[in-house]
Amino acid sequence: MDGPERFVRSKFKQLSYGYVQITYDDNGEPYPVEQCFDRLMDQISLLRQEVAIRTVVVDGLTMVNEFIIQKILKTKAVTEMEARHWQPFKSHMIALLAGRLRSLGKTIVCTCHETILEKPDQKNIMNPIVVGYRPSVQGGIIDYFGGFFTDVWRCTCLAAPAGKSEFKIQTVRDSQSDLKNSMGMPTEILVKEGELAWLKLEPFFSKSYE
Repeated sequence: MDGPERFVRSKFKQLSYGYVQITYDDNGEPYPVEQCFDRLMDQISLLRQEVAIRTVVVDGLTMVNEFIIQKILKTKAVTEMEARHWQPFKSHMIALLAGRLRSLGKTIVCTCHETILEKPDQKNIMNPIVVGYRPSVQGGIIDYFGGFFTDVWRCTCLAAPAGKSEFKIQTVRDSQSDLKNSMGMPTEILVKEGELAWLKLEPFFSKSYE
């Protein structure tokens, strides 16, 4: 967090935030991964009475996905997930997204890696054709994943001239990604290296709260 913190604080001197490393305990020791989901749920519950906290970020759901799997494997005393285990997986994920987080009454942001969907290219079998992208979450919940959120965005990093990078935020559904936004945002927002994305997003947040 040191690099991002220095960069963001250079733009916002009065930034106030805190974070909990779910995979480590309060003494900085590694936390058993099969207990990390329960630790996450407990930490979220503690935020309910924190009036000063307005936004909660879970970074990210792909890691939570693994927390739940390890919890089930430990509880069921098995080494691999079987078909019968995916229903409890789904129940745990729904308990997090539709229960614990939503009950906070705060703005919730969840990050997630993506899975690339491909199909064979008959002309070049070594380079499959990318047909889509979807959040990297298992257990069948992906079929209605967007229903838990008002907004679903896709963020990518692109190479730019002079060895720099640019960041693209997509907010509108297309043929490859099932996206949506609730704030009248453009299809794409481009953030150049050295720019703070929030400065381009903030006007849409402000308008939606009017």
